[in-house]
Amino acid sequence: MSIDTAVIMAAGLGSRIPEFSRHGPKGFISVGGQPIVERSVDILMRHGIRRIIIGTGYRAMDYADLTKRYANIRIECVRNADYADSGSLETLLRCTENLDCNFLTLESDLLYDSRMIEHLLCSPFANVILASGETQSGDEVYIETNERSELVNLSKDPSTLSHIDAELVGICKLAAETPYALKQWLTKAGLNRPAQQHYEEGLTAIADTVSLYVDKVDLPWTEIDTLEHLERANNLIWPRIQSAEKDLL
Repeated sequence: MSIDTAVIMAAGLGSRIPEFSRHGPKGFISVGGQPIVERSVDILMRHGIRRIIIGTGYRAMDYADLTKRYANIRIECVRNADYADSGSLETLLRCTENLDCNFLTLESDLLYDSRMIEHLLCSPFANVILASGETQSGDEVYIETNERSELVNLSKDPSTLSHIDAELVGICKLAAETPYALKQWLTKAGLNRPAQQHYEEGLTAIADTVSLYVDKVDLPWTEIDTLEHLERANNLIWPRIQSAEKDLL
């Protein structure tokens, strides 16, 4: 089944990079002369995505303005009014409330090789978590998988995992039924809405009942949560992406 819908989670405060977030959301940090969220929109459009749902919160008006700059794609904003007191899982659930199709999910603060999107779209698995090898970025989320490369656990604390197989990128492909499984888990666990958990915690919680394939790729990427991440993006990751894109021309 082809996918033409993507969800970008962009509600966060960006409190770890106040030098930029006091002026706008993290997605509007510029690398290579372009805000990283705009680069994501452009990449998604090139890969056949025709509808983008942006989960907003902090400075939602900046994303509302962004939607006006694109005429050839449907971009809509779903505001998580509880963004300051909830996690990214709540934003994801609000964005997918009325979705009845498979979709991609992305974090708004990512700089990544565009081939990651093509790779996900070509995957035969319904639920795919994109992963990478060791990055030494300083804020890694480590992944443990089983013998079928399915998610078992993930954590920023490697001591909580039996072994480390990959690092979380922050881009996924999810089946239409997966948000329902996440809501079921919250109910069974007695956890209230708005959900306090991050979406990664939700995926780990349903991994025993929903197959979540972890696809490890060797392509450049970084999140931008801190000034150190931004320096890494500008000096290491962006030059690698540019070099790769030139090779594709």
